[in-house]
Amino acid sequence: MMLRIEVKDILTNSSSFYNLSEGEILMGRDPQAQISIGNKYISSRHATIIQEKDRLYIRDEKSSNGSEYYSHYKWLPVGSKKREVSLPLQIKLAEAVVVTVQSGESQIVSLTEVQNDSAIMVLDICGSTRQSVYDEQIAFHLKQRLNTIAKPILYSAPVLFYKNTGDGFLATFEKSTQAANCAIKILKTLQKRNSRSKNPPIQVRIGLHKGQTYVIDPATEDIHGIDINITFRIEGLKKSSLPKSGDLYEERDRIFASQAFYEDYMKHTRRKKDILMPCGPAKLKGIREKISIYKLNWQ
Repeated sequence: MMLRIEVKDILTNSSSFYNLSEGEILMGRDPQAQISIGNKYISSRHATIIQEKDRLYIRDEKSSNGSEYYSHYKWLPVGSKKREVSLPLQIKLAEAVVVTVQSGESQIVSLTEVQNDSAIMVLDICGSTRQSVYDEQIAFHLKQRLNTIAKPILYSAPVLFYKNTGDGFLATFEKSTQAANCAIKILKTLQKRNSRSKNPPIQVRIGLHKGQTYVIDPATEDIHGIDINITFRIEGLKKSSLPKSGDLYEERDRIFASQAFYEDYMKHTRRKKDILMPCGPAKLKGIREKISIYKLNWQ
């Protein structure tokens, strides 16, 4: 069976098209691969599409940044064992490349839409999992209370995209100043709530970044991309990842931002002194280059 394949680099918003027939179709940075992809996040041998008679399989070739396929309205890991799939098929390589596979009789329909360059915020409650073990009802109450505090602040910004992540949320904004102001207001409101409530305190970590996000499946309107991964990594930074941060590092009730966020924020704010303090470079999991981190002074 002839396969029609679109390979879309969501970082550069460029596409390549292939018509390939039966056999094994290797995808990766290797120039000898049937589908050679010049993206730094892609491994030399990243993943393989396999046709055997009337069946279709995919397999991850133990890539550095992983592969996922779309099934039943969610993304699932491909894994290193051969996995049977059906057409039409979407494969996501390292959150950087989307591969759309359809039969030769079908016309390729691109399912990747670029959003505007966004300010990205990730917030997570500290110790939520531990709290759930001891008192699930209290843990649920804290999450609900966070939502009632944060949502009005976010939507007044206004927020472009919002998604509850269980122990927090992912949100995007048009401007970095909007994201920073929301993060500061959320922490100050939580601080006031904690001083008055008899329940356990709600303490959070916030990560801020500036980059591109992508809608891969318009039906779900969910967003993806390397820059979202980076924001999640920034939110969860540990002291060992920021050896030069010194006394600026805090375990909770903190806001860390990337170099990209810092540069954009400083272009659009009047308050420039002591608002974003350098904490040094950090090595983020799954990201090759170190990223300079700044602490947003919210108090």
